[in-house]
Amino acid sequence: MYRKSWKRLYLSPGETAEILKVTPASLRGWTSRGLLRAETTQGGHRRYPVSEVQRLAQARGIGVELPAYLSLRVLVIDAEVRFSHCLQEALQGSPEVANVAIAHSGFMAGSLVAQFRPDFVLLDLKASGIDGFEVCRFIKHDQQTKFIRIIAMSRLCSDEYHKRIVEAGAEACLLKPFPLRALKRVLGLSIQQTDTDKERIC
Repeated sequence: MYRKSWKRLYLSPGETAEILKVTPASLRGWTSRGLLRAETTQGGHRRYPVSEVQRLAQARGIGVELPAYLSLRVLVIDAEVRFSHCLQEALQGSPEVANVAIAHSGFMAGSLVAQFRPDFVLLDLKASGIDGFEVCRFIKHDQQTKFIRIIAMSRLCSDEYHKRIVEAGAEACLLKPFPLRALKRVLGLSIQQTDTDKERIC
């Protein structure tokens, strides 16, 4: 059974204090002073975004190592070989990403969704031999894979395409080529100073 991806992107106060190597009291102090942003669940519990914890650790020179269960697995489904490998290389430079797999065909995509068990799928809508809308519906209608988060990509991301793919279950449609910074924002990954809105992936 797949775990909901948000569980991998947020930390409890106990986990956060352990990773940052501080006491719970220090953590509460940082939060109350606005040094570390927390979100509150419907049940009133604090949860810390992984990207926010990493940001603070970097600013304070704290070396952190995320538990394996927090590292994300990303599947790129795209027939464009050069673009998909550029995406793979760019994402594997992010500390939150454990592994990036690539599928260049619909058959490979179906096999990797089952075997690789991604947290995110970056899905080209109209790549050769791949119907992105059908792939999205397939993933979202299966009880075992419906929690996988899907971000669509297209060189023609029209209003119609965006509407159709969101209705099929994707979160957004990015117009290719896009900056790494924009992709990281959508995925909720930490943004580095070297990431710009002008430098596009491939």
